[in-house]
Amino acid sequence: MTTNGADATDATDPVRTPTDVPQEDTMTTPTSPGPTTTPIPTAAPATPAAPLAVAPATRPDRVLRVGTIVWGLVIAAIGALILAYALDVDFDTELAVIIVMAAAGVLLLGGTIANSLRRKG
Repeated sequence: MTTNGADATDATDPVRTPTDVPQEDTMTTPTSPGPTTTPIPTAAPATPAAPLAVAPATRPDRVLRVGTIVWGLVIAAIGALILAYALDVDFDTELAVIIVMAAAGVLLLGGTIANSLRRKG
C-alpha cells in the first residue's frame, strides 16, 4: 500500500547523505580562463579640426519669489526675538509673534496681488 502517491520503490532507494552528493569546489580559482578581453584599438589623432562655436550657456531668468523673501524675513525676525530674549531684553513675546505673523501674512498677500497684476498688465 502506498501513501501520498509514493511508489513502493521509494522505500528501497538508499537515502543520499551530504557526503554522497558531489560538492562543487568554490574556494579555488576557476579552471576556465573566463571571457577574454581584447584591447580596443584607438585611432590615431587626426589633424585638429576647427573649434566648434559654442554658444555661451544662458541661465534662465531667476525670479525672486515673494514667499521665499517673506519666510526668510520671518526666520530672521524669529532669530532676532531669540537673541533679544537671550540678552534679557524686556518685551511681550506673544505680541511680537503676532506682529511678525501678521506682517508676514500682509506681505504674502501683497506680493501675490502684485505678481498677478504684473502678469496681467
